[in-house]
Amino acid sequence: MNKYFLASIFLAIALVLAGCGSKETPAVDRSAGIIFFYGRECPHCKIVEDYIKENKISEKIAFAQGEVYHNKSNAEFMVEKAKQCGINTEEGLGVPFLWAEGKCMIGQEQAIQFFKDKAGS
Repeated sequence: MNKYFLASIFLAIALVLAGCGSKETPAVDRSAGIIFFYGRECPHCKIVEDYIKENKISEKIAFAQGEVYHNKSNAEFMVEKAKQCGINTEEGLGVPFLWAEGKCMIGQEQAIQFFKDKAGS
């Protein structure tokens, strides 16, 4: 009985851990004219995401989103965009990061201001 109980516990733990594993997020649309790069666990990104949701920005502006903490391809693409803007990325690059029509904006304030201006909010 003890063997079965322990086996059941280990199986349950394994199933929970398998379900909680970090899955890579989808690749960002590289052809988009506006791309919002974010990290799933980033608190500043969450503020921008909440602003987008509360103000229905995605209904007013077409833009792509790319998660960079769990998607290496998205992270590399974000660095490419930053370099196009002349940003030194040797020491890393933070999120939220917004690339819009050839311009780069870093941080929640700049991202929210861009969306406000673009959406007329």
